[in-house]
Amino acid sequence: MPKEDLRTYQHNLRLKQEFEQLELDLQEVFEFTPLDLDLENKRLESLLDFIKKYQQYGSREVMELLESDFCFPPIYPMIEPESDWYRFVRWMNGESVREKIADQLSEKFTIRPLSELADNEVETELEKLINAMENSNFSVDLSDDIPAELVYTNLLEWLGETTELFPKGSGGFLVFDGCSGYCPGCFQRPWCETGNSSCWSEDEKAGKMHLPKELDKYVSASPQSLNIIRELQAKKDAAFEKFKEENKEEMNDDWKAEMN
Repeated sequence: MPKEDLRTYQHNLRLKQEFEQLELDLQEVFEFTPLDLDLENKRLESLLDFIKKYQQYGSREVMELLESDFCFPPIYPMIEPESDWYRFVRWMNGESVREKIADQLSEKFTIRPLSELADNEVETELEKLINAMENSNFSVDLSDDIPAELVYTNLLEWLGETTELFPKGSGGFLVFDGCSGYCPGCFQRPWCETGNSSCWSEDEKAGKMHLPKELDKYVSASPQSLNIIRELQAKKDAAFEKFKEENKEEMNDDWKAEMN
């Protein structure tokens, strides 16, 4: 290993040891870049400097008042100031900075499995769940007319995911839109404008609009659906090509600016 690389590696180890001595788990708030240790060291130094300033002043308010260069905790991911500060202080105190969505809902709210609900209870329970989510910095933005049972099932799956914490009343929201960008596997495809106008290789292979198995109970695609989505996809592609042609110069300027 060249001397320069060795010094960079040794410096990296020393920086990490400082966090260990502070009993702070970097994994919780840091993005490691092992293929670029110079960058990682700069980030570690920045975070360490911020910690020392915070320990010196003891509060966000004093730091923001006296240190203009230390207004935002350099933690990962950087979401927005209130959330970043909230997670930074929790991290400094040895508390969690991310939890399962279900665990972030009010303790007063009880999540009921779908198997415990009668058919006439699903819509009411779904409404209660969405309200509980909105009271805990989460919201739901799905296509219209999706069966309540299907929405409830997918929401319960999402509640099992782990996300960064937001302080209550901060205005920061995480939105469940159910969209992964992969239409053939999306539960809301039949009710989604994009899903109904996109043609994928899975559709061509199936000879009709491809739908995930969980939708068998609710809808089915006809053979005619393939020709419909082919035509709509062709129109979208043509419109996009026209847009690119009409905005060619502006897009080239943007590309040049990025390169510089």
